[in-house]
Amino acid sequence: MKVATEAQSNKEVWIKPAEFKLPQGLIGFPDVTDFELLANTDELPFMWIRSIERHEVGFIVIEPSEILDSYEVEIPDDDIAALDIKSEADTLVLNIVTLKDGDPIESATVNLIGPIVLNRHTMEGKQVVILNNHKFSARHPIMEGVEEN
Repeated sequence: MKVATEAQSNKEVWIKPAEFKLPQGLIGFPDVTDFELLANTDELPFMWIRSIERHEVGFIVIEPSEILDSYEVEIPDDDIAALDIKSEADTLVLNIVTLKDGDPIESATVNLIGPIVLNRHTMEGKQVVILNNHKFSARHPIMEGVEEN
């Protein structure tokens, strides 16, 4: 998998469908608040989020519907209000993928309990701990999550 920060010199490979703000940052990165979503058609459904100010801070992400049809995000009412979410259609949910250097993609895991929830209209979001976190794992094997349609 190409690293987004290294591949930026080859601009035709990467598209940037969105920029967004996480006012509270990410867990472990509270001061990193402005991000861009990067996609490479060769790597879909995997995408990247990368700090606009600090390009060395980036994460592989995936929309959970790509790997798990049964994933339901129960968000605290305070977060729904803070993000001004009126309906499920207002949201974009991204889950962070963990893949160690040199490991095959089959060993990747995805954090299902701490998704990034974005309001599609305001492009502001928050990494939340879902209320129904007991049903999911922070290290869910990606290949286990793939459901046949």
